[in-house]
Amino acid sequence: MTNLNRYLGCILLALAAMIPTGKLLAQQSSDISPNNSSVPGMEKTTASKGVKTASGGAASYITPAATGRSYPPSGELLIGMGDLLHITVFDTPEFDQDPRVDPEGNIDVAGLGTVNVIDRQPANVASEIQRRLSDGGIVLHPRVSVVITDYVSHGVSIGGEVRNPGIYPILGKRRLSDLLTVGGGPTELSDGTADIRHASTGQTDHIMLATAETYTVIPGDSIILKRAAVVYIVGNVRRSGGFPLARPTTISQGIALAEGFSPSAKDKRAYLFRDSGDGTRVAIRVNLHDILRGKATDIAMKANDVLFVPNSGVADVAKALANLLPAVGTAEVYTHP
Repeated sequence: MTNLNRYLGCILLALAAMIPTGKLLAQQSSDISPNNSSVPGMEKTTASKGVKTASGGAASYITPAATGRSYPPSGELLIGMGDLLHITVFDTPEFDQDPRVDPEGNIDVAGLGTVNVIDRQPANVASEIQRRLSDGGIVLHPRVSVVITDYVSHGVSIGGEVRNPGIYPILGKRRLSDLLTVGGGPTELSDGTADIRHASTGQTDHIMLATAETYTVIPGDSIILKRAAVVYIVGNVRRSGGFPLARPTTISQGIALAEGFSPSAKDKRAYLFRDSGDGTRVAIRVNLHDILRGKATDIAMKANDVLFVPNSGVADVAKALANLLPAVGTAEVYTHP
């Protein structure tokens, strides 16, 4: 028996390396081309690989994470690297201009030269330009306004198990549910939770998506919807493959997801291969025949469990493993119906 256990452990280590992250048959996370959202003020600007600005130049392919910005917890709108500004000097249209913030956080203002604007409120920048125009005798009694017309740096990124991952610009605080709406909602592989990293504090919250209506995000936040763990049901079942463990699932429910046995299944001597917690797996023999008839205790499946249903010709664990390895290596990952 000792030699068999050693043999089992070696093969199961190989099995663990072969279990794929999943070739998904359902909708899944992927980069998509830009498209508009129906939620005002939250039009998508890009896929999650980077913001492609319309004007190109130094601001092309800038993401909120790449700017290294420090967002205040209040969510107030500050000027960031790559943002496009519109400066208006009332009654003096020749001074109106549209500078873009360079990588050093500066803009060039006609008649004044360089003005540092990074992490400043537009109103504060307008006050400085107004003061410098007046002090330099360039414009008498100037009235200046500064607005952000292309807020490249003010994005909230959303990725993971969301249908339309990407970076969406927001102005100030928004509900997490708004971001989920513009992102198309979670995929069927989501486990119903998300990790949200706040650029303003560096902290990460792990939350339930059920609280999305009351949870708020601000510019610079990063949202990752977590994927559910996977269990594998392979061998002589009608729908062999992997299934997300998005909700508590027992062995009998797993057999239902796999659409039952094939005619040659040996349901009285199946095997459940489970992580033991020390890097190895244990083989648990299960009588599916009795479980499905209420004569034996149903077993809750855990992350990365592999339930193997042999055919009537398989008599021992070694042969079960020989049949199991190629089956798991090519397993498809399905979603719950």
